[in-house]
Amino acid sequence: MKISKNNPIRFWSIISGISLLIMAIAAGYAYGFSFNQIYVENNPLQTMENIQSNSTLFYSGAIVWCLILATDIIVSYGFYRYLEPTHKPIAIISGSLRLIYSLFLAIGIVFLFGKNTEIFLKMWSLGLFVIGFHLTVTGIGAFLSSETPNLLGFLLIVAGVGYSLIHGLQNFVPQAASFATSLEAILAIPMTVGELSFGIWLLIKGGKKISQITSLATVTDNS
Repeated sequence: MKISKNNPIRFWSIISGISLLIMAIAAGYAYGFSFNQIYVENNPLQTMENIQSNSTLFYSGAIVWCLILATDIIVSYGFYRYLEPTHKPIAIISGSLRLIYSLFLAIGIVFLFGKNTEIFLKMWSLGLFVIGFHLTVTGIGAFLSSETPNLLGFLLIVAGVGYSLIHGLQNFVPQAASFATSLEAILAIPMTVGELSFGIWLLIKGGKKISQITSLATVTDNS
C-alpha cells in the first residue's frame, strides 16, 4: 500500500482507516478486557480492591486508553480532510464534534489514572453522546460525497443515532436507564459495524476518486 503525502486526501483516508482499526483493537483490551476485569458496577470498594490487587492490568489498560485518545484526535482531523472537498461546513462540524468527544475522554482518563472509575465512565458516556452526533454528521457527509457508498453513510447514521440515543437516555433520563441498556444490547453490533466498516473502506478505497478529480481540476485551471 503506497502512501503519498502528495495525495493528501488519500493519505489522510489511509491514516484514518489505520487509526480506527488500532482504536478498535485497543478498545478491546482497554475496555473489553482490562476495565471489565477491574470494575464492579455499584461496588466501588470491590473495584478499588481489584485495582490494588491487579495494578499492572489496571494501569496497562489506562495507558491503552491514552493510545485510543491519540487515535481519536488523528481521526478527527482525518475525517475533516476527507469530507472537506465535498462539504467544508460538514467537515468542520464532524471534526469538531470528535474533538469535543476526545476532550471528554481525556478528562475521563485523568480520573481513571486517579482510580475514579465512576467519573471516568460518566465522562466517557457524555463523550459517546457527542460522538453520536459526530457519526451522524459524518454519515450525512458520506451521503453527499459522490465517492462514498450510500450504505456506509446509512450505517454511520444508524451508529450515530444509536450512540446519542443510548447515552442521552443514560445521562439525561435516568429513569430510562434500563431501556437504554436493552437498546444498547440490540444496537451494539450495528453501532460497531458502522464506524469500523467506514474505517476499512477509507483504508482500502477512500480518497482515490476525490484526489483524481481534484488533480484534474488543478490541471484544467493551470492550462
